[in-house]
Amino acid sequence: MKYSHFSTSQNGFIPKFAAVILFAGSLFCSQQSKAEQTSWFVSGQIGSASTDISTKSLTSSLNDQGALIDSVSIKDSDTGYQAAIGYKFNAIYSLQIGYVDFGERHFSFTGEVTDLDSFHSTMKQIYPESATGPQISLLASWPISKEISLTGKLGYLDWHQDYQYQADSSQLVKAKRSGSSVTFGIEASFALFKNTQVFLSYDHAALDATDASMLSIGARYYYD
Repeated sequence: MKYSHFSTSQNGFIPKFAAVILFAGSLFCSQQSKAEQTSWFVSGQIGSASTDISTKSLTSSLNDQGALIDSVSIKDSDTGYQAAIGYKFNAIYSLQIGYVDFGERHFSFTGEVTDLDSFHSTMKQIYPESATGPQISLLASWPISKEISLTGKLGYLDWHQDYQYQADSSQLVKAKRSGSSVTFGIEASFALFKNTQVFLSYDHAALDATDASMLSIGARYYYD
């Protein structure tokens, strides 16, 4: 059966570095935390999100299940965003709850598939992963100067992904995957005003089969 397939899904730094920031923050906290006022805050960030996957690996997986592939096209990156509300406990530690979206992924190929059951099973395994859902994170900040600080982030993401693909001209298959993942990140922030920070952030999530990451810019506002 000859056909073309198209589908759409919804939706460096290492974890040890984030852990070092968290640990360093705990040491610094004993000297500085009492001087800082607790505060609620809101934050938002937007940037480029991507999935660690290659055309070669997808083609190989489809060939292994008997498909004859003519061409493969992958869009493994998209715009991602995160919005959160949180509470600053002291000079170092904050806790935030938010919603993160690593964007959509697209995957298309042309070729011939003889075993549709095997094809559907393979698609569940190889379709490019992304994630969207609620996230809770612990933040630990380490001041570099009066205006600049580094922040390590360690969190938990309860994610899902809706996607669909067409096996022939008449059959549209809709599917969903979900899971829970540990996330980590690192952030460099600048105090723009008394209650406002701007920051550059790298965030990473280990999904079921692949990893998703996002490089973004954002802002955080602290309430008096």
